[in-house]
Formats: sequence, structure tokens, C-alpha cells
Amino acid sequence: MSPLVLLLAWLSAPSLAFTLDEARDAAVEGSLSVERARANVAAAEADALLALAGGLPAITAYGSASTGAGLTSFGFPRPAQNQGALGLRGSAVLLSPSLWAGAAAARRSVEGQEAMLQWAMVEARRQVTVTYTAALGAQARAEVWRRSAQDAQAAADATASLVNAGLRPASELSRLRAELASAEAEALAAEGDAIALCASLQGLMRAEITGQCSLSPTTLGPPEAAEAGAHPALIAAQAALAAAEAQRTGATLGLGPTVTANGSVARFQVTGVEPGVGWSAGVEATQPLFVGGQGVAERRGAQAAVDAANVELAQAEQDLEVATASAVANHRAAAASAEAREVALDAAGDAFADVDARYQAGLVSLTDWLDARRARDAAAVSLALAEAGLGAALAELEATTGVY
Repeated sequence: MSPLVLLLAWLSAPSLAFTLDEARDAAVEGSLSVERARANVAAAEADALLALAGGLPAITAYGSASTGAGLTSFGFPRPAQNQGALGLRGSAVLLSPSLWAGAAAARRSVEGQEAMLQWAMVEARRQVTVTYTAALGAQARAEVWRRSAQDAQAAADATASLVNAGLRPASELSRLRAELASAEAEALAAEGDAIALCASLQGLMRAEITGQCSLSPTTLGPPEAAEAGAHPALIAAQAALAAAEAQRTGATLGLGPTVTANGSVARFQVTGVEPGVGWSAGVEATQPLFVGGQGVAERRGAQAAVDAANVELAQAEQDLEVATASAVANHRAAAASAEAREVALDAAGDAFADVDARYQAGLVSLTDWLDARRARDAAAVSLALAEAGLGAALAELEATTGVY
């Protein structure tokens, strides 16, 4: 049994069927890159809560017990004395500009990670579109070569009887068998490409990876546009800049005052004294006066981070403009190429039908028949490749708009 027959038997097993839209939805919701981005968002949110927690009121329950006797530190005698307390302590930051700036920077980081999550979804959609259309193209190429192999087999069977009758030279049968072997090899290669692409597609979808998939032929329409708003890549760069600016503000305000309120209330039990409740409250303000070169270094580092973030934002804007212009041009060219390849296939099919009829009537040679069949097959393969290229161009163009 030939390798092609074995491969076709493998592919005849039940396969996972899904449309392009279903594949996109599955990847956008559950691909590994999207899950990783979601985890980054959750981590950034936790960091933001941690940064904010330092300025929130804090209440602590406490209990204490002590005992003592003998002389005090001044040398006065004292009786044995026991003391116990059970109560609450509380504190709250009334003023801390640096803490607030840090919390603002952390919040901007969350916004940046949320934008990166959207960008991961955009990229997942792009990868699925490219892979799906490429897999369709591989399956179409395999179908072309399977049909070519069937034509070559039928021609070889017919020629064999003519050769046995002495009506055709044996060289024609050899050439047809060579064509059959070549078509089977091409079909085998195309089927292998289809299996690899299906496996990649299933990986993007987080489905069971079997390498077998039943794809629905897709008519690629005009590119979809994202909802109004900035591209996720730009949002992420803008959030990074805002976070850097907040850090710079925090470095400047870090030399400012910090005001903290604190208080406590407890029930005390002291030997020889009636038990009762005591409380205290106070406000504390601190103002750094001299921290060496630390403040200068922090401000310079923060300013450098802002400058770098500005450059990254400008780079992101420029990259998006370049990618958009390139994607628009590539999509137009790919669409025109696919249309031209379709016309060429129709012409090549008509030409082969004419040559085949004349060959059956003995009016043209086997060479003419083979040349016409090869031209038809080449046109069909070119159309499959052009449609896959159109799918890739469409995916790139949609990615520049941020659609997911």
C-alpha cells in the first residue's frame, strides 16, 4: 500500500469540525497567550491593591501582660505589680504624596496590562486567521494533486491496453506512471502540511491536538474594523508613560511630609487598682531633611524612565502607521492576485478540456496533454496559495485596527 493511501486512510478518521469564526472565538477566549495576559492583569491588580493598602486605615487587636517588683530604674522600691491589657490599636495615613503617586503608578500598570490582554486577543485572532486559511490552502492543494493522480492513473490504465496492443509506445506509459508518482508525492506533501497546520490551529484553540480537522470553506470579505478607540498597543504604551510620570511625581514628592494619625483603646487590669478602660490618640508628622543623594538619584532615574516611555510611545505610533500602510497595500495586492489566479484557473481548465478531447482523438501528442494538465494543476495550486495569502493579508490588516 502506498504512503498516500495510508495517509488518506488516517485522514478518513473522524475529525474536529469548526468554522473560522468558531476557531477565532475559541482562541480569543482561551489561547495560552491570552490566559497568560489575564494572569498578568490579575498580578498587576494585586500590586495596585498592595500599593494602595499602605494608605488605608489599619486596626489591630492586641493583648499584653506584665509583672515586676523590686527597685525602679531610679532606685525606689516598689511592690510586686501585675498588669494586663486587652484592646485595639488603629492608624491611618492622612497625608503621603509619595504613597499616592505609587498607587497611581500601579493603577496605570493595570491599565497597561489590560491593554496587553486586548493585544493578546488581537494577536490570537490574527494567528488563527492565518493558520486557518493556510490549512484550507493546504487541503485545496492536496485535493488538486489527488485529482491529478486520479487523472494520471486513468490515463495510464487506458494507455497500458494500447501499449499491449502495439498502438502506443511503451515510453508513454512510463511517462504517465512517472506523472502518477509525482502527483502522489505532491499530494502527500500537501496532506502533511495540512496536518501540521491543523495541529497548530488546535493548539491555538486549546482543543485536543490530533492533526485532523474538517474546515469549512470560507469566503473572505472586507476586513472588520475594531470599535472606536486607540489601538491596544498604543494604549499599553500610553499607560506605561503615565506610570513612569507617576513614578517621577512620587520621586519628587517623596521628600515631602507624611502625616499619620494613630490611636488605641484598651481595658487595663492592674494590681491594687480598679480595672478600667483607657484610650489615647495622636497625630505624627515627619519631614525628611537630608537623605544624601538618594532623592536626586531617584528623580533622575524616574525622569530617564519617562524619557524612555516617551520614545516607546513614539515608536509604537510609528510602527502602527508603517504596519497599517503595509497591510493595506498587501491586502489590495493579495485580493487582486486571488482574482487573477481564479481567472487563470478557469482558462487553464478550459484549455485542458480541449487538449484532452483532442488527445483522445489522437490529434495531439502525450506531451501536449501532459503540458496542459500541468498548467491546469499549477493554476489550481497557485489559486490555493493566493487565497491563503489573502487570508494572511486580511489577518494583518485587521490586526492593525485592533479588532478581536
